Amino acid sequence: MSLEPLESPLLPDLQPAVGRIVHTLLTAEHRLLQRELADRAGVSVRTVRNYRDRLEALDLIRVDENGYRLTLPFKTSAERREPVVPAILEGIQTLLDTADAFLETILPLDRYGDPDDPLGGILFWPPDPLRLLEHSMVGPWLRLAVTLTATESTRNNRTVQMGPPLEQQALSSCF
Repeated sequence: MSLEPLESPLLPDLQPAVGRIVHTLLTAEHRLLQRELADRAGVSVRTVRNYRDRLEALDLIRVDENGYRLTLPFKTSAERREPVVPAILEGIQTLLDTADAFLETILPLDRYGDPDDPLGGILFWPPDPLRLLEHSMVGPWLRLAVTLTATESTRNNRTVQMGPPLEQQALSSCF
């Protein structure tokens, strides 16, 4: 159960075990059973189980009866051009959907459904999943989702018009 330390840790804002799990799946050429994943990543089977729900909520991994895989093509010629990507990248899932799925994995039901809860309340109107970025426990995970979607905070942004103003005219005046 030993893994040489990575020179540049993958996912540096998260626990090292998460980076090791993702790194192991990134270099895999086929699905890995839980025990094999744990052994290759240098972590315990329990650690793999502990992070499974969070990684699945972000759709970074997919798990079925054949084992674990990253939601990217394997580094084989057979899958090189296969469209295996996280749902959030395909536009199937929004950042709000991802935050919802993630919070569902970490919050007890009474907090998840509480509009006054600092985490659960993020999902109530108006929903603002970007507020989660500032939370010490949830922030690193959501920053990963934000990075995957190239979503940026809209705070302190302003609208800028470039080029000459457009003037409308009736189509009949063009003929």
